[in-house]
Amino acid sequence: MYWIIAAAVLLVAPLAGLIIFAFFRTYHRGKEIPLESLNLSETHYAPYADRLLATLKEIKSIPYEPVRIKSYDGLTLGARYYDFGNEKTVIALHGYRATPFNNVHAAFKVFRNLGYNVLLVSQRAHFDSGGRIISFGTREKNDLLSWLDWLRARTGGKEVALFGVSMGAATICLAADRLAEYPEVKFMALECGYRTGCDTIKNGMHKIGAFGRLLAEVSRFSGILFGGFDTGKEQINEKLAKCTVPALFIHGGADVVVPVAASEEHLKALASEKKDLVVVDGAGHAEAFIADPEKVESAIRKILGNEDL
Repeated sequence: MYWIIAAAVLLVAPLAGLIIFAFFRTYHRGKEIPLESLNLSETHYAPYADRLLATLKEIKSIPYEPVRIKSYDGLTLGARYYDFGNEKTVIALHGYRATPFNNVHAAFKVFRNLGYNVLLVSQRAHFDSGGRIISFGTREKNDLLSWLDWLRARTGGKEVALFGVSMGAATICLAADRLAEYPEVKFMALECGYRTGCDTIKNGMHKIGAFGRLLAEVSRFSGILFGGFDTGKEQINEKLAKCTVPALFIHGGADVVVPVAASEEHLKALASEKKDLVVVDGAGHAEAFIADPEKVESAIRKILGNEDL
């Protein structure tokens, strides 16, 4: 009898350990490293290093208003509001384990050039926001609606655009079926958004082969077990099919974390008749905007119908 119990413990303990490890490895708040502290010549940002550092320095010198709100589940969420005196505002959402500055630098300048104020949001469990758990958009989508509520109260319902990178883009897409409640949202710019969080976890672990794919499935299960969310359940295309907001999908042609095919599917699914996809050749994951901001800005202007601005 005792040997059966001992054998069961020996079998269950490693599996339980793997599940716990997968949860903390995938969903727990990570350490956000400012790009300025890295030697960018040794990173994938090397081709854009000088432009990127100059942009970061410029943005970080601009005065802002710190904003704090409460999430639907009681977290303190933070953002930085850059009021340039414009009649419209863009809400900018960064990606997984990034800072807003690391992900949104190029888009910040473009939207400012287009006449937008900027609400630079820290997603839950990142940077200026509280929380310990990242849910790949499944909870963050509700936070976006809270920011829209805050901005409506602040500006009286003036025009809003939404911009997101990777998990930020997925967050917007997962809230897309609710955007009819916010008619002030007139445009979305969505860079390298994934199909599901589970898909992008698998792609991110492709370098470690079969074990990576196994770990991705274990991570999904651990999110269900410990976090109460399923990163493979909510289908972005179903949300986009209920959304008529004009949108530009943006993708790097060399993205191996989220394939271009994901944005192609999202483009097809979106119910809006005013939509397009721009692919920046040679750009990797979350690099399209910084690799060729002029191309992306031109595509945004075309969607907005103000090419001559």
